[in-house]
Amino acid sequence: MGRRGALALLGGAAALPAVGAEDPPVTLLRTRQWDLAGPGGPRRIFAYRPEGEPPAGGFPVLYLLDGNAVFLTAVEALLVQQRRAQATGVHPMAIVAVGYPTAQPFDTARRARDYTPAFPGAPEGSGGADAFLDQLLGGIAASVAERMPVNPARAALFGHSYGGLFALHAFLTRPGAFRRTIAASPSLWFAGGAMMEAVRRFVASPPPNLPELGLLLTVGGLEEEDPAMPPARQATLRERAMVSRAREVAGLLSGLGPRGPEVGFQLFDGENHGSVLPGAVNRALRFVG
Repeated sequence: MGRRGALALLGGAAALPAVGAEDPPVTLLRTRQWDLAGPGGPRRIFAYRPEGEPPAGGFPVLYLLDGNAVFLTAVEALLVQQRRAQATGVHPMAIVAVGYPTAQPFDTARRARDYTPAFPGAPEGSGGADAFLDQLLGGIAASVAERMPVNPARAALFGHSYGGLFALHAFLTRPGAFRRTIAASPSLWFAGGAMMEAVRRFVASPPPNLPELGLLLTVGGLEEEDPAMPPARQATLRERAMVSRAREVAGLLSGLGPRGPEVGFQLFDGENHGSVLPGAVNRALRFVG
């Protein structure tokens, strides 16, 4: 493009009207949000209701942690894919994302408390997973049921990072609370890898309802080895062994055979701990069905 053409484009851009207060905000149809008080502080709930009449028993529902960061991603992916469910494997469902009353994608301190189990040797400010799980299955689920018909027997849970650790903890300690569980890039290094021993104890004495359940573990291919990172970060990645540990958990649970759950493992090549999140959310929709 010549200089004259480039100047014409710049002139056209300069002539565009500025975004002003009179412009309507962008909205996402069939969604709402509300704040819910609780013992761990207020939480912000984001919810999407499918179109049409609910099936008998209510809509399937996918609960997402880190709701501020993932709600829009999940709803938009669902809207695109549920239109052609036979081809995509993604069917209409309610989406409920649990976050915090903040304009930021994460509340770092609160999620570090809410999503981590009370393991021996865990850092100060952690260990609130059981209290949060009580609230999720109690007050939060009740507030959702007041607003739209959902089927608790067809509930699923998604969490990433600390949220993935929480999702796996929920699967191990309350098997059957969620029909499908997606642990994306779970922080299995937390508290010296204590979750790995919890998985081994679970496998040694599995509950009888596991064949009715499904568990998907996902992780980015660069979460254990990333040559682009500085040496100190590479050492941390190797020590945390995110890929190896996630693969080991999938193998341990798959080893239960017909006594165990449906187990999936998804490695996202070329993705790191942050960039893998949209792909993991999208894969979760298909796992839920």
